[in-house]
Amino acid sequence: MIKTKKFHFTKKEYLSFIIRILLKKRWWLYSIMLLLAIAILFKDNKDSSDIFMIVFGFLFPLITFFQYWRFANSKENKIILSEREHEIFNDKIISRFDETTESTIAVTNFIKVLELNDLYILYLSKGQSVFFPKRIFETPEDENWFRNEVFLKIKNR
Repeated sequence: MIKTKKFHFTKKEYLSFIIRILLKKRWWLYSIMLLLAIAILFKDNKDSSDIFMIVFGFLFPLITFFQYWRFANSKENKIILSEREHEIFNDKIISRFDETTESTIAVTNFIKVLELNDLYILYLSKGQSVFFPKRIFETPEDENWFRNEVFLKIKNR
């Protein structure tokens, strides 16, 4: 069993996490759109569909970023941005929010995991996940224990 440090996300941190998750999954789509828009931009004879592709290729990533920015800064994300700590066991994770709320999740309920440079993400469903920034572990040994006993076991199922 390990216990993490108390932590909370800032809106900027949360936006960074969700944008990086999006790019990790769909980087190829945004790359193709931008490359296509740039290629059409340098084409000699442009018609109306070419102009549409150029505008769409540049605006779609910006609109997507704006939507994620609005989501990250929404008042409805109060629980995501609240202070919390976790107690992690082999078979369950107990999360405590704002000193008043406690949640217990069995490790068997997690369906998928994702790792970024500074973050572990454990998914309960397609739209519900638990974030574990790597900075919350007390020692490198605690992080290694979490990675081996929880994260990799979920990943290798």
